[in-house]
Amino acid sequence: MASHLRLSLAIILLASLGPGLRCAADPPVRKVTVVGTCILHVVPDEMKWSAQVSINDATLAKAKTRHDESLDAALKFIKSLGGVVQDLQTGGIRFDKQTYFPPDTDRSKPFSCSTQFTFTLTDFNQYGPICDALAKIDGLQVQSVDYATSKEAETREDALKRALLNGHDKANDLAVTANCYIDRPLEIVEQYDNVGVNPGMMNAFALRSTGSGTPAAVPGQIEISARVTVTYDLYYK
Repeated sequence: MASHLRLSLAIILLASLGPGLRCAADPPVRKVTVVGTCILHVVPDEMKWSAQVSINDATLAKAKTRHDESLDAALKFIKSLGGVVQDLQTGGIRFDKQTYFPPDTDRSKPFSCSTQFTFTLTDFNQYGPICDALAKIDGLQVQSVDYATSKEAETREDALKRALLNGHDKANDLAVTANCYIDRPLEIVEQYDNVGVNPGMMNAFALRSTGSGTPAAVPGQIEISARVTVTYDLYYK
């Protein structure tokens, strides 16, 4: 009785493994993987500013007093520009004491006080006047001025769709060359490391002479790019 039971279990086990064993003998999945890309050019309508007030002095109290005066002057000026400035934001204040000095350097002002602030400018005619005004403030440093577009989200979405269409066309061309056809996509992966707005202020703006001490910015174009990796199933007719 026991031997009959073991035989029955063995038959059931082999029957259950049969389809799996047959699948292992099936031909491999035929597929093609391509990278689809798209680059869209748009005219920037925003400038992203990052600036910092940083003061060094003999004591922390002196550094902070000068820092507060400069930061207050900078913020009042930026706010006076009205609606052309958006998203004005200050970071936290920072106190430091320098303990290492290279040889032959001034050691009389080891204490520093600094605060970073950022804002978005929508009127490019204010670029020169802002530079001139900020340059007169004690301890103020403009760290970066980058261009951007207020329509980045929708432009990026459009670029992503076009990148997928570009990938489809590439895959279809390869399949036709190989005497086969593409079927449904098996996998679509967005490549985030190659998506974004190109950096570099001078790539987007030409300069022209004005009455201001700083040349004015004239909008050019910026790039918003997208890239996807897509894998398609292949079949033969």
